Amino acid sequence: MLKYLLILLSLIPVASISAQQPDVYQTIPQGTYEERRTQFLQYYSENGGSGHPLYEVFRQAARAAAGYPAEPDRMRKVIDVIRSNHDCNDFTLNGLLRMVYLDEQQDYIPECMKEDIKACILDFKYWWDDGRRDTTYRCYHTENHQALYHTAELLAGQLYKREKFTNGMTGREHMAHAQKPLMQWLDYRFRFGFSEWMSTYYDVEVLLLANLFDFAEDRTIRTKAGMVLDLLLFDIALNNYQGFLGSSAGRNYANSIISGTHNTSPLCKLVFGTGTYSRNEIMGPVALSTSSYRCPPIICEIATDYHTPLLNRQRVSINVEDAGQYGIPYDKEPECHLFWGMQEFIHPLAIRMSKQISEKYDVWPYRNYNDYIQKYDAEVVQYGKTVSNRLDRFALSEANIETYRTPDYMLSCALDYRKGAPGYQQHIWQATLSNTALVYTNCPGGNNLRFSPNYWSGNESLPRAAQSGNVVICIYNLPDNRKPDFTHGYFPVQEFDEVHISGSWIFGRKGNGYVALYSQNTPELTTDFRGVLCDFRAQGRQNIWICETGSQSQWDSFSRFIEAVSTASIDADGLNVTYCSPSEGAVSFGWDTPFRTKDKNMPLRWKYRYDNPYCKTLFDSSIIQIEREGKKLMLDLEKGKRTVIP
Repeated sequence: MLKYLLILLSLIPVASISAQQPDVYQTIPQGTYEERRTQFLQYYSENGGSGHPLYEVFRQAARAAAGYPAEPDRMRKVIDVIRSNHDCNDFTLNGLLRMVYLDEQQDYIPECMKEDIKACILDFKYWWDDGRRDTTYRCYHTENHQALYHTAELLAGQLYKREKFTNGMTGREHMAHAQKPLMQWLDYRFRFGFSEWMSTYYDVEVLLLANLFDFAEDRTIRTKAGMVLDLLLFDIALNNYQGFLGSSAGRNYANSIISGTHNTSPLCKLVFGTGTYSRNEIMGPVALSTSSYRCPPIICEIATDYHTPLLNRQRVSINVEDAGQYGIPYDKEPECHLFWGMQEFIHPLAIRMSKQISEKYDVWPYRNYNDYIQKYDAEVVQYGKTVSNRLDRFALSEANIETYRTPDYMLSCALDYRKGAPGYQQHIWQATLSNTALVYTNCPGGNNLRFSPNYWSGNESLPRAAQSGNVVICIYNLPDNRKPDFTHGYFPVQEFDEVHISGSWIFGRKGNGYVALYSQNTPELTTDFRGVLCDFRAQGRQNIWICETGSQSQWDSFSRFIEAVSTASIDADGLNVTYCSPSEGAVSFGWDTPFRTKDKNMPLRWKYRYDNPYCKTLFDSSIIQIEREGKKLMLDLEKGKRTVIP
């Protein structure tokens, strides 16, 4: 299949698109998948890879597939990136390995470079137990990096089974070394979803899953990789609005939120037909456009059915304290990889094994384990148990997500997620009316958008939020001993067709979609540090924010929406509030009180992995079935069976 695919790709004509031409953002699906694949390869061959050197290999792979000549000087820079041992060079290596495998089907890599590439692959440090000390920081432990390293090791071992690598292991030994943790990673993603839920890292996870689907010799790994890739794309299908992944997210960056293009927007455009190719970090689309994998039609149809209102609820990741009920011990090194992937290094139940791994392999996400252990031990003496279980700002424990998508807007929220805990890159809620007209709140970090948390992504202190349909209530209770002393909403005035302020409410219209944002503390609309009028800022360490969305079809006019929402009763008492939504009715919530709508307590934790019109599957199920209008996708983890009908 791959050989046939490569022959087809070699016939693609050289693009007529001029260099550095911005790609058009599509909100309505355009063309067939094969047409979009041709368009993407042409576009990225000439316009991609102009940013960080980590991504140059993906431009070279696109050029190879599109029939462009090799660029030896740039290929040598790819090798230099991998040899540098800098963080994230596992991205680059996975791209290079894809090129090497494709080169076996059709020559592209110059002969003069093949020995250097082989030497680079044989010399790479594939895991922290290699024995060679890292000279620079390398992140092995996150959910995406774990699988990137294991995938690269498996594929490298397959290429050179009988060769001896620099660390003394043969290729076959590397294959065996990678196989068990890789299988475990795939099983956990199927059962629990991604702890880095709906994140920018879906792009790189598409790369590694496509590599396994295309090149893994083990049939079980290939099948499981295909199933997890199906589910990743199903996540995006359920949580995108017009090609923009505008949902709550476990890890997000400012340049994927406020730039108008999410990291997954190129992936959306390639697979679903909506989005844009205008980003440098295009790893997943390059892998898919040179892959035999095809997204099941049912997922593509769900992804772009923006005309049908969709309520999706899903649960991802686990709480460390629940690991036992899933058969996961706390005192075994292989299983601790799950906790490290969740970045729960210092959870009381995981910290001793974390410390043991760090000391054994000289990998240190934290240096001061003993400080935390002493704190926990003192709590046990005083209270009979640990009471500080959420000290790790990086942690990505269980998240319960609600996303409501309509033809005119999408609203998404992570419910009651680690309230009051220190935060990192977690993106708690967002209203999306277009790829640029979006609204959310956060507890900001510094102005440097390259660090997390920062002014427009992540949270210094996590709020308590909940959603009912088209209404979100988000409550902040910031500690007195930490900065900042305010919270704010992102409301980019220039991206809306109309904006209106009424008291503590700000309203926006984009097309036929409406959004309203309220602050209990007196807010002020001002420019942010970049000079952009988008900062709806309210002083105070305790605050309550409310968001309501609507549409012309619901309200007839923007003015009627403004009148109804701005005159709605809001009764706040400290950190408790009751909002009489004109569409949802009375909605009540508090820092320590239940979430209530229409006088009923509403659950903030789902028992389902997916709960929507197309899929209702209990969490930790081994069988997932998606169904829509006669089409089915049936995934059976235990039997290793993937069935697409029709």
